Amino acid sequence: MPTTTISIEQLAEAKQRGAAYLLGRQSDEDGAVGDPSGGLGSYYKAPWALAAAGQSMAGAKVVGWIREHMLASNGDIDGEPGRGPNFARAYAYPNAWIICGAQKLGQFDVAHKGAEFLMTLQHPETGGFQTQIDKPDSAQDVMSACQAGNAAIYTGHLDVARGVARFLATVWEDQPDPEHALYYVYRPGRGLITDAPTEKERNSVVRANGEKQRYFQIGIAAAFLTKLSLATGESQHLDLAGKYLELAFACTDGMYETAQVGKVGWGAALLFGATGDERVRELALRVGDALLKQQNDDGSWFNTGGYSIDAVTDEVTAEFVSLLDEMVQGLSSA
Repeated sequence: MPTTTISIEQLAEAKQRGAAYLLGRQSDEDGAVGDPSGGLGSYYKAPWALAAAGQSMAGAKVVGWIREHMLASNGDIDGEPGRGPNFARAYAYPNAWIICGAQKLGQFDVAHKGAEFLMTLQHPETGGFQTQIDKPDSAQDVMSACQAGNAAIYTGHLDVARGVARFLATVWEDQPDPEHALYYVYRPGRGLITDAPTEKERNSVVRANGEKQRYFQIGIAAAFLTKLSLATGESQHLDLAGKYLELAFACTDGMYETAQVGKVGWGAALLFGATGDERVRELALRVGDALLKQQNDDGSWFNTGGYSIDAVTDEVTAEFVSLLDEMVQGLSSA
């Protein structure tokens, strides 16, 4: 793996530039980030990002907007002006981001009420999380389960988080070719999905030799499992985190030209912080270098390929601000 000379200070500076962009996208009137009429995309990652950047007042304003307009009586994030169409098959994921951000900001009513609802989406047998609100046996994926698991850790639901770890262990044990691919979708009663048609397989597998894969499935597993180990003192979660992250070392250099590489750096930095593994540190720094190269002059980030409608730019920027903060912490703690 090529050695990079990028510094932790450069990552921290990029984080603050991204946060400045988000602050410029926040409404002075009601605290919303971007245009919430288009759905959750423009703002659901903003509370975590603003907390990570030390912008607690701005973050609290976003949570205030969510509390007033989107927090349902049962704790779901499902008010007006609506969630938008993009999360119909990843229902738990944005809820979990909002819960984590609210908890980081000390907005405990939103965090804990939201968590009470989110925990109802965990499958009692698999430990994964349903991805469609009206289908308890809907397909479960690594990303949604892990972010829900992070929300569970942050709000003290460690038994729920351990259930997610059990789900990840099942997914890993069923992998047919873990050195070259990660299949990341599991369906209750059927098991790991490994037979999707070629034209649709990107929705269920990350291939090391593929292009523009969903690399975030690898990284978020490592990040969650590391957090769970730190929270519980249970070392077996670090072992599994390393297994999930290993595929990243086999991926093509094209991985570093995508926005989807961000969570790989997240997982690698946290795992380095917990283990001191220098090989993992180099992976995290290489991802950090990639994120800095992708950052726009105004501090924002686009999605892969320059996909740049405002809501997507807001979402990707808020994510990278959050991840860079966690990467700086992980890289500084070993």
